[in-house]
Amino acid sequence: MAEHASGTSARRVTAAQLLHCARTGLQGSNRAAFLVVALNRSDRLAALAQSVSARLMLSQISARIESVLRAEDRYAIASHDEVWVLLSGAASAGHAELAGGTLRAGLSRAYQVELAQQGQARMFCRPVIGGLSFVAAECPPELDLVAAATDACLRAACTDSQVQIDVARGKAARLDRARIEVELRAALKGNALEVHLQPQIDLIDGGCVGAEALVRWPHPEGGMIDPALIAEIAEQRGMIGDLTQFVLNTVLRHLMSWSALEIAPKVSINLSSVTLSDPTYPSFIRDALDTWGVAPDRLTFELTEGLIVRDETSAQHFMRELRDLGCRIALDDFGIGYTSFAYLRQFPLDELKIDQSFVRGVGTDRASRRIVQAQIDVAHAFELRALAEGVEDAQVVNWLRNARCDSAQGYHYARAMHPDAFLGWYRAFNRQDEAQPALVTR
Repeated sequence: MAEHASGTSARRVTAAQLLHCARTGLQGSNRAAFLVVALNRSDRLAALAQSVSARLMLSQISARIESVLRAEDRYAIASHDEVWVLLSGAASAGHAELAGGTLRAGLSRAYQVELAQQGQARMFCRPVIGGLSFVAAECPPELDLVAAATDACLRAACTDSQVQIDVARGKAARLDRARIEVELRAALKGNALEVHLQPQIDLIDGGCVGAEALVRWPHPEGGMIDPALIAEIAEQRGMIGDLTQFVLNTVLRHLMSWSALEIAPKVSINLSSVTLSDPTYPSFIRDALDTWGVAPDRLTFELTEGLIVRDETSAQHFMRELRDLGCRIALDDFGIGYTSFAYLRQFPLDELKIDQSFVRGVGTDRASRRIVQAQIDVAHAFELRALAEGVEDAQVVNWLRNARCDSAQGYHYARAMHPDAFLGWYRAFNRQDEAQPALVTR
């Protein structure tokens, strides 16, 4: 995508016009890409109550999109929190991914918005982008196009880059959702799913202390299908209990086998809204721990803010039952949703996971540094550990260590890997005798 002046409003069309253009208006292009941009605006609640603020921010979003699109590209405001983009002539999925990354970077910068009776305020988006790269002459049907890009967007939320571009492979090879649902059920019964582990590093002593468990499904035709789509289908089709049971037992089986080798990393498991509302789940965890002979403090269960606020009373009771078992609890994506100090007081938490959208900017952006430092300080004020997600380079590691962040995970250390590979990686990493860089005064 090339830089252009932001005033070319011809690029903005309605959602219906954009889809029509994808189907009929790409003559002369060999390939194209359709992107779904989930804005995830941090001002959502305020914007709904203050329409002027919402319009002002939307105008800035439009200006930023137009500043990077080419004359032949199009975009549409599909909803208050979602934008569709059509890239004409995107030569490959890699080209579309690069364009998506550029677009995401532009939309992630702070917005200045006037709020009634409050003056000027800084607002943020946390864009997640999914898309489908396709041959222009073989554009999928409109509903399939949107569904495919939306599925990619859901999976992008589980990646460090927050951008996921899939490739349309023709009607015969495309996996439709109904088929995925049937095959997921069979994969669960046939143990065809995998649990991969992404290392978590203690920033004080430099060792690997644990990992986050992530579901992977190596589909023979569709490639590696990531957790978001699996979890969504499992929840909608009543398979989430089986999926959670599979993840838990797989993790416990490996933890038990590693105990015999005197290796004792902790593992974090993400919980869904369905699991959180299941009053029998804590007793299931207790029975599983007894069966595998694993100490409960080697398990950390991660809950997002969104899950907690749906039913605070049930969430509090559920979390206390897990703590009574001896398990640890982490609040995931801290700082991007509804968190208040009241939650940190009333819920039995052990750890706050700082969202990668803030962490990535600490190397170069002063505002990001202030936000992350404040989140670390809040965690410590409540006697909780702070874990930074999405750490991708040594500069960020050094800054986090200096900021007294407790631990980190991200591509700088390792991607998620099969448990057998993790075991070898864990042993090798913890044999390192490198001295950690000295702390410097901020």
